Amino acid sequence: MRIEHIVAATDESEAGRQAVRAALALAARTSARVTVMRAIPAAHVVPAGPLHTPSECDASSVERLRRWVEADHPASGGRLTISYGVACGLAGVEIGRYAERQRADLVVLGRKQRSLKARLIVGDTADAVARRSLVPCLFVPAPGALPRRVLVAVGGSQRGLAVVTAAIDFARLTGAELTAVTVEPEHPHEPAHLTGTVPAALGVRLEEAVRTALGGAFDVRRGDTVEQVLAAADERAADTLVIGCHRGGPPGIIDAGSTARRLAHTAPCAVLTVPL
Repeated sequence: MRIEHIVAATDESEAGRQAVRAALALAARTSARVTVMRAIPAAHVVPAGPLHTPSECDASSVERLRRWVEADHPASGGRLTISYGVACGLAGVEIGRYAERQRADLVVLGRKQRSLKARLIVGDTADAVARRSLVPCLFVPAPGALPRRVLVAVGGSQRGLAVVTAAIDFARLTGAELTAVTVEPEHPHEPAHLTGTVPAALGVRLEEAVRTALGGAFDVRRGDTVEQVLAAADERAADTLVIGCHRGGPPGIIDAGSTARRLAHTAPCAVLTVPL
C-alpha cells in the first residue's frame, strides 16, 4: 500500500469536515496530494446510463466545495496540493468510482453519529462505499486524530496476508505502532492457557508470516470474532483498526456472518478497510 493520492469524500456535515481534516493531516505526514470530492444526488437516475449531467455537476459546484473547505482550512501555506471534484449520482456508488478513476491510494470518509441500531438496520454511505470500493477506505470518527496505535485483525487464510501487508505499510507511512490479533473458535474442554500457544484454524504459514512481519506482536484469541477484536482494540488503546473487506453484498441489514461489516459498524475507533 502506498499513500501518494488521498481522496477525501465529504458533504456539508461535521462528519464530512472530519474526513477533510483527517485527509489533510495524513497528507501533511505522508506528502500525499489530496482531492476533496463530493457526490451530488442526481435529479434523474438512469439505470442503464451515466448519472453525470452538466446542470448538476458543473464548475459552480466545484467552486462551492472549494470555498466550503477553505473556510475551515484558510491557510495551507502551499504545503499541501489540494484539488476538488464533484461526481453526480448515488454517493455509495460514485465515491468509489471517482477514487478509482483518479487512481487514488486511499479514500477518507467521516462516520456520521448514528445509533448502533440505526447502522445495523439501514446501513449508511460508508458501508456502501466499503462494499464497492477497489481502493482502501479509512473511516474516521469525530473527533479523530492521526494514527498512533494500529491494530490489524487477521483472518485465518492466506488472504489475511494482504491485509497484514497493507497494515504494515499504513503504519510505516503514518508513523504508528502496529500490532495484530486473530480470533479462533472456542473448543470444548480446551484449557484456557492453550489459547495463545496452540493455533487451530490459523494456518502455520500465515502465523509465521505475521509473526515475522510484526516482530512477534501477534495475539491469538478464542471466542466470538467481533467481541474479541474489539476487546483487543480496547486493551491496546488502538485508534485505528485494519480489517479485510469482501466486496459486494446487499445493503441495509448487516447479516450475522459478515464479520468485517459488523466490525466496521461497531468499532469506536477509525477503521481502515482493505478490499479483498
